[in-house]
Amino acid sequence: MALKRAWCLRFMLCVSSFLCLILLWSQLSPLFGEDRFHLTRPVSSSPKEGVDFSLLFSEDLGEPQCQDHSVLLILVTSHPSHIEQRKAIRKTWASPMEGAAYPWQVVFLIGRTLDAELDWHIHKEDAEHRDILMGNYVDTYRNLSLKVMHGMKWVADRCHPQYILKTDDDCFVNTDRLPASLALHSPAKTGLYVGSVFPREKRKVIRDPSSKWYVSQHIFPPDIYPPYASGIGYILSLDAVISVLKMAEGTPPIPVEDAYIGILAERAGISLLSSSRFTKYNMKWSVCNYRYLMVIHRVSPGDQELAQKNVLRARTECTRKAEVAHWH
Repeated sequence: MALKRAWCLRFMLCVSSFLCLILLWSQLSPLFGEDRFHLTRPVSSSPKEGVDFSLLFSEDLGEPQCQDHSVLLILVTSHPSHIEQRKAIRKTWASPMEGAAYPWQVVFLIGRTLDAELDWHIHKEDAEHRDILMGNYVDTYRNLSLKVMHGMKWVADRCHPQYILKTDDDCFVNTDRLPASLALHSPAKTGLYVGSVFPREKRKVIRDPSSKWYVSQHIFPPDIYPPYASGIGYILSLDAVISVLKMAEGTPPIPVEDAYIGILAERAGISLLSSSRFTKYNMKWSVCNYRYLMVIHRVSPGDQELAQKNVLRARTECTRKAEVAHWH
């Protein structure tokens, strides 16, 4: 009898656990989805639909406060666990200089995490800095396009800077020169889309389902992406951002964020400007290179401070060289 009672209790425990899992999944399913995005599908009811921006916003964290009359707002994609990267950026190029003639602002884009301890750290971090925009989607690589769309939509609706730079948390941004360069020397105040452009042979669509860059022909039939700027850093004028967002409403997202921006820009009739001032490699540049370069990729948290020191040294050590005022 006791054995039968123990078996019944074990059976009831298993059933209860199973029902709890179903309930938990029903709560998380809007964040995960299914099929082509491997449990991180964009929030869309059909693979042929575009982005539903209303579902991307989260009330879990308060939104950053927009700086008035900004020339530039920098959106930095960051994984929730990249606490050291964000700390290094805040201490260097994200730290505004007093009395800046051309105001700019940095905001970190982060998705949701299912790690309770990490989530607690993010809330603590945001309470101290108020520079994190959290989206209502799981933070995975294949949701990167959603993260960028969320950030751009927030900027376009709330902040209205003249320009937006999207970059990553392993990049260095020359904030000592970029805002002034945009304000004084940008050849286009509207319709601007500029960055380091991939050549045609690097724009092939990956059809291997095991790849994190996989895109099916059903979602994007062509085998070559239109020209697009590397996700390490590209700049869009505010009007271009608004046009891109409009195209996203009817264009299914793909997990290759920078290529997705290129697709949207082409459909919006926005021309891409190629620039060598955005470099995909950290070549241990000389001090005077920092008068020219605007975004440098593959910069570790430890090297952010060195790069910032080189920017400040370039102010006085490289003054004999003419200021470069063009993008090429």
